[in-house]
Amino acid sequence: MNIFILLSIIMLMPLCLAQDISVEKLLAYNQWSSQHQRVYLNENEKLFRQMVFFENLSKIQEHNSDPNNTYSIHLNQFSDMTKEEFAEKILMKQDLVDHLMKGISQEATHNDVNKEIQLNSKSLTLAASIDWRTKGAVTSVKYQGICGSCWSFSAAGLMESFNFIQNKALVNFSEQQLVDCVNPANGYSSQGCNGGWPAQCLDYASKVGITTLEKYYYIGVQQNCNVTGTNNGFKPKQWIYIRNTSNDLQSALNFSPVSVLVDASNWHNYRSGIFNGCDQSHIKLNHAVLAVGYDQQGNWIIKNSWSAHWGENGYMRLAPNNTCGILSSNLQVTA
Repeated sequence: MNIFILLSIIMLMPLCLAQDISVEKLLAYNQWSSQHQRVYLNENEKLFRQMVFFENLSKIQEHNSDPNNTYSIHLNQFSDMTKEEFAEKILMKQDLVDHLMKGISQEATHNDVNKEIQLNSKSLTLAASIDWRTKGAVTSVKYQGICGSCWSFSAAGLMESFNFIQNKALVNFSEQQLVDCVNPANGYSSQGCNGGWPAQCLDYASKVGITTLEKYYYIGVQQNCNVTGTNNGFKPKQWIYIRNTSNDLQSALNFSPVSVLVDASNWHNYRSGIFNGCDQSHIKLNHAVLAVGYDQQGNWIIKNSWSAHWGENGYMRLAPNNTCGILSSNLQVTA
């Protein structure tokens, strides 16, 4: 038996025994496990998963009973995972992100043209709100699976939206190509399901091109790169990092959607509302998503890659300013 599961059972047992496991909770578990088609290795793992589920269910009920909370949480595909497991299986590895962050200063601008575009954005009259979904510039919500490949979805989404704005064609690009090909063998430090960097996807695509999802399906496991040549589809020409202020991110969003890095440690059971549940004193960037706009209250509109069953049909509204570190590392295609 997995030592992690065994130790976790020992730790969770007092919690399980201390609470009254009611018929309602058992019914909730049975309904949830049937809905999500859960099959476990053995009875010990099933017991462990049930205890994790009951603990998460109690936290959900407690949170949603507090009228002061600005967002609700609920059961979803992550409800039999501990917070630590969720980070390990779904989010990017922290040591890899820390390593990749060191290279940001060298990649801050792709060329001199981008610096000028960034400076000129200061003089824009910003829209009171903007939502690129209403303009038809955003593809449907996708699902990265049990793989820390969010960086490829963020980058692909960024290129999909820019391609629509530039060429009036909404095409699904291949995240799997990025997972397979943006790797150390091709000169990049991104590492498939362990995590990666959206800017490296743009650099790769600018040289090789990114093909369509239809031609290169997503499977959620890193494999050998399956493209050859340098003419494989859409090629971004220029991109920039956005300055770390709310005004600059809003300015950028008036041009197009923006790839952003966030701390998603507490995002796993989000359902709806304005999310403000990050520990702002200890931000750890571990997830890449696509900002597609902001509302009149300054809440950021976020497209995630955890399926349309998560959150608000796959989206989240994130509280204004630097909530969850959203202003830390923002990337935009400009040509």
